[in-house]
Amino acid sequence: MADMHVTIRTAVSADDYAAFDTLIREYTDWCRARYAHDRWFVDAAFGHQSLDAELMNLPAVYGPPNGKTLLATIGNQIHGACAYRRLSDGICEMKRLFVPARSQGHGIGRRLGDAIMAAASADGYMLMRLDTANRLTEAIALYKSLGFRDCPPYHQYPDDLMPHIVFMERELGTTPSTSD
Repeated sequence: MADMHVTIRTAVSADDYAAFDTLIREYTDWCRARYAHDRWFVDAAFGHQSLDAELMNLPAVYGPPNGKTLLATIGNQIHGACAYRRLSDGICEMKRLFVPARSQGHGIGRRLGDAIMAAASADGYMLMRLDTANRLTEAIALYKSLGFRDCPPYHQYPDDLMPHIVFMERELGTTPSTSD
């Protein structure tokens, strides 16, 4: 896979969104396995996010006019995905950035992050936000390297989850600071 060409493309078809659904389900299974000792947290977070309802309506949640989904492909195989959705005028939220373990180590996550920020900027958004679990240290490191910084909560989780959620944001159309 190292010498193969990765293409980042926009999801447009039912098959594209079905592939995105498969990756999200793989991600939730990965979270449940990795954090089996904290199953309460994983189930509560996905439950609060209404993941089941989201999966039944991916094109409406993460497609035009209120979002965009990007897929990383090598040939006809999907190796990762990322999406954004509109929060308000000029502000969107990065969601569901995931590269399965079998595809990690090739910069796909970084490429998806860069591409989703560029797409949101091109679509007129000025600020991108995200939230993640404090347990996802690799994801937090990637987000920081992409220029995201901690910010105050921009939506509420249940009280028992809030201490475990990291909220981040980044202006779009700017280059990340390297002065860390």
